[in-house]
Amino acid sequence: MNNHSLLLLFSEGSFTTLLVYVDDIILTVNGEINRVKEALNKIVKIKDLGNLRYFLGLRVARSKKGIMMNQRKYALKLLTYTGFLACKRASMFTNFLCFLIRL
Repeated sequence: MNNHSLLLLFSEGSFTTLLVYVDDIILTVNGEINRVKEALNKIVKIKDLGNLRYFLGLRVARSKKGIMMNQRKYALKLLTYTGFLACKRASMFTNFLCFLIRL
């Protein structure tokens, strides 16, 4: 199975990742990123939006310990949309095969 939206390049100790989704691009390089962005900009016009903060509903946060991703904003939006935001937590785990029904 080929995934044409994720491109990986390993070259002389360098590692480049390019992830494309519709009109969004995530680019990671462990070397000189400006050279890669200039080469990419010659092929397709790109706009640098800085460090990644949100992508497909995922919040991306960086710290000295590493990178953390969560879907809190999406989950809150989903709970608000379905009317479950004010619901109380269950005292025990539920079966993941169960469906929630709004009464």
